[in-house]
Amino acid sequence: MKRRNFLQYASAMAATRIIPVGLGVGALAERAHAASPNYSQLNVSTPAVMPQVINIFMYGGASELAGNLSNIADINLNSVNDYASNNAFRSSILSASTDNLAANRSRFNDGQITANNFWKEAGGTHMEDMLASGDMAVYRTLLKQKSPTRSHRESIFMSHKGTLDIENSPGIGSRLALMLSMHENTFTGATMADGTSMGALDDLVLPFVSFEGETQTYSLDPANPLPLSLRGLTMDNQFNNPYTRLIAGKNPNDLNATDLATEEMINTLAKARDIQLLSVRSKFGGAWDGFDKRDDLEGRMQNMQDLLNGNSDNDNSSSADLLGVTYPNTSFARQVEAAVTLAIHNPQTLYMAVGTPGLGGWDDHNNGVDRYPNRMNDLMEAIKAGMAHIRASNGVTTIGGGTRTNTDNIVINVFGDFGRLVNLNNSNGWDHANNQNLYTFGGAAVRSTKEAAALGTVVGTTIREGRSKTNNQYTMPDITGGSPTWEPMSVASSIYGYFGASNSEVMTRDEGSNPEGDRPFEDLL
Repeated sequence: MKRRNFLQYASAMAATRIIPVGLGVGALAERAHAASPNYSQLNVSTPAVMPQVINIFMYGGASELAGNLSNIADINLNSVNDYASNNAFRSSILSASTDNLAANRSRFNDGQITANNFWKEAGGTHMEDMLASGDMAVYRTLLKQKSPTRSHRESIFMSHKGTLDIENSPGIGSRLALMLSMHENTFTGATMADGTSMGALDDLVLPFVSFEGETQTYSLDPANPLPLSLRGLTMDNQFNNPYTRLIAGKNPNDLNATDLATEEMINTLAKARDIQLLSVRSKFGGAWDGFDKRDDLEGRMQNMQDLLNGNSDNDNSSSADLLGVTYPNTSFARQVEAAVTLAIHNPQTLYMAVGTPGLGGWDDHNNGVDRYPNRMNDLMEAIKAGMAHIRASNGVTTIGGGTRTNTDNIVINVFGDFGRLVNLNNSNGWDHANNQNLYTFGGAAVRSTKEAAALGTVVGTTIREGRSKTNNQYTMPDITGGSPTWEPMSVASSIYGYFGASNSEVMTRDEGSNPEGDRPFEDLL
């Protein structure tokens, strides 16, 4: 994110935050009207502790197989291509991880089906660890039935907006912000994760953040204006400070004597400006507050950078390092570390949108069998480090100066556009399908009693369907066997429920095609 873009926004709006996403003129012009939830119909109570949600989206639609090999034998019998033949898997994907098949295979030391039917080398080992520690639940039956599209655009918009009206509706982050804003009296005084009480919403620092740039999660609602302070804000995974008074484009470590003299002059003039403005503060209170908040944010962003990269006082060790947690050296892991660090040290950050940078897309029509296992393994390894970081952080000092008293309020969700066919196509990949997994982590303190009990378990069972030996094999919820199933909008509904909405289906309704809305996961457990 370019510093000048941040400053242009700050100058135009006297703002205190980083650029709100979803403000493009073209985007607003396309939204002639909005299908807005009726926020007055919401029944909202104060949560025991304010949640913090990190939504990780796998763009392109990830195969469900990493989290669900329970039907692989039946899949292989009916697949258009044989998983057990001379391909990248040989026979290992059909065998339990306890089997010793080394003599029959050159790639793997044992089979790939773990105890809970995860794909061992596609993150399965990490998932088993997190399941055993009670950090994770897997919902295997996230299925679009009300609008069973396999289109990327429609599926992405549906997931990011939590509604079937993908053209004329605000995103999940904006809906959540409006829910808080329109029920502010309910949330005033709510307990934050550092034990402090929540004050005015406008005083929150970085409450809604995107680590993936422009995102439909923060699409605005023209029918319900949202204060600037509650709009989605973009930042990078290094918390680069857009408000520094250093010379634009220069690294602080590269400043020469002339640069340093210029910097000192800039700071001196800024102080003089502040002194001069004191005499007119009563006349320009809004602008003054803007400067105050910008200065506050400048300090906090530097705090966050130090927590990520260390400083001279702690020998360049990150906050995770100091807690004995080591993240993998990947782009995605650095983004997870940034999001988790922000959540831990700034309890006022309530909702974050994250992608999967550095892992590549998930649209594995071709050669998915070569790329997908490593990609899923990298994803789950990073999240396992993130969960270890969260667990180890009770008692740390927040950037506001408080002491973290709760880390069980942080929820991480991982899902994507849709699932994929489960048979192996002629290009060693998988084409678009519907059913997918929701991987969800942490948050025992803010989930419902039922859903918190689901942590450490796999929820939902599937069966294979489709005409044998064609490129159209897929899984469906085993309804006959009693398996529950959920629409993607239930992810959004559950998030609203974490924040105290007892009838969160109100937020997912669409008068035309989904008048009842969708209930959270707890309702079918």
